Amino acid sequence: MEAEWRIVIIMTPPQSASISKGKLTVPTAKPQVLVTNDDGADSPILVPLLRELSKLAELCVVAPAAECSWTSKSMSRFEPLVLAEIECGGFPVQTLTGKPADCANIGIHNLCSAKPSIVVSGINMGVNSGLAFTLSSGTIGAAVEGFLAGVPSAAFSLELPEPAFALWRRSRRLDPALDALVAAAAASAADITAEILRGGLPVGADMIAVNMPANTRRESPRCLTGLAKTSYGPLFTQRTAEPHFEYHSCQLQLVGDGPNSDVEALARGAIAITPLRYSLGAPISSVDRQRFERGVFTPEVAVKRGGCG
Repeated sequence: MEAEWRIVIIMTPPQSASISKGKLTVPTAKPQVLVTNDDGADSPILVPLLRELSKLAELCVVAPAAECSWTSKSMSRFEPLVLAEIECGGFPVQTLTGKPADCANIGIHNLCSAKPSIVVSGINMGVNSGLAFTLSSGTIGAAVEGFLAGVPSAAFSLELPEPAFALWRRSRRLDPALDALVAAAAASAADITAEILRGGLPVGADMIAVNMPANTRRESPRCLTGLAKTSYGPLFTQRTAEPHFEYHSCQLQLVGDGPNSDVEALARGAIAITPLRYSLGAPISSVDRQRFERGVFTPEVAVKRGGCG
């Protein structure tokens, strides 16, 4: 007679678990946040932001070694990128001789211990409201790279009073009188990040752009907005008797009235949270098909050729 074997598995809770009312409770691990910016690792807003975010999650910080403003989503495809680790306010920060989008890509795929729960880009020195700045911003470019990698992403920017912004551009420092503004901006960014970690991005959004006014307080109103249609006109001037152009100034110009837009919300002193969706294709009309299309298009041809044309 063959013996009957029974395998009994006795499960014991891990040391970090607890038993409450007969139920096993295992605390979940902290989410991981990838933090980057376009102002560089020496940005005076970086450490206050890291202090706030560290209360929510594990941090992986990858920042450009030098400022990369107005680089949008450009990437350093044809040049080697040097990685170095420094310490900023007690936080380990990886610096990369690349663009913000490089930092996001390498952070997500190479440096984070696991796929991050969210990419937080910023807080940028100066606003990125309106279409023109959104398409130009390295801060937003890093968040776009995050969304392309399948990671929820948020880009944060802070309006600075004109004298403070001029001081930053001239000597890369902020007036200590702005410490309260920076602290409020960092706390607001962390609070919005926490909401995304809890409930995800707004419905239909690929990412969000958040612009905070120069009078931001912890209790400042927040509103979901549209993206204002803007332009910035001429940026460069030609030097007299010299064959080159140089940056002169940038003045944001509204194209239309911009109701319920990020620009309008900032003017009211509110924090503008703008859901962005990168669906760039335009509707195709029957008239345009007649104007532009040639030949016979069938699904079989599309499979062989990879598309129409």
